[in-house]
Amino acid sequence: MQPAFFVMKMPETVIVDLHHEVLPFWEKCRDRLGRLPQVLSLDFHTDVLNAQRRGIECGGDVCEAVKLLHHDEHFDWALRSGVICRAVILALSPCAVSPEHPALEVRRSELLPDMDVMLNRPEKFRSAAEMVLDDRYLSPLLRDGFPQEPYILDIDCDYIMCGKALEPEYGGVFAGLAANAELVTLSRENDWVRILKLPGEKISGSYIAERVAARFNS
Repeated sequence: MQPAFFVMKMPETVIVDLHHEVLPFWEKCRDRLGRLPQVLSLDFHTDVLNAQRRGIECGGDVCEAVKLLHHDEHFDWALRSGVICRAVILALSPCAVSPEHPALEVRRSELLPDMDVMLNRPEKFRSAAEMVLDDRYLSPLLRDGFPQEPYILDIDCDYIMCGKALEPEYGGVFAGLAANAELVTLSRENDWVRILKLPGEKISGSYIAERVAARFNS
């Protein structure tokens, strides 16, 4: 059995405060590769809003775009701007708004309860929250040959709602995703982690990002 978080190589790892701040690093990854990477994102939220519908021009300077992309439009912007070629978000929350871009997809595990249970009866959700990096949770979501190299592994820290999730019983799938990624981007999102973490948990976005990055670079 492969130990949890065993990583065969050290992926380049970047930590930012807010999720959309990963975009300049995705662009640099594209330029280094000379081709458009895919993105696999682990997130509580779905982040599928259309950038153009919110009046944000696509294809311009990425640093200028970051100043405007505060409302979950960054995946759509990256696809329309030729930064990435496909994105799949493994989300904990249901997708209330369907993605408009054909290369943007949200997948949600059948192990997850509905949002009422997740937010109002969190102890009934704890067992699922503890498994979000476990092979038994991730494997069914990684279908149809996705992700294909080259790809970026993107983690919004509000995906982790309890400390036990950082120590999966079976961690080989996640370790393999990290080992084969061209880049790992971690978004602290401290405010959302504080809001969404399960009762009694002492975690923060900064703590989660540091723990995950340390595992990759140990």
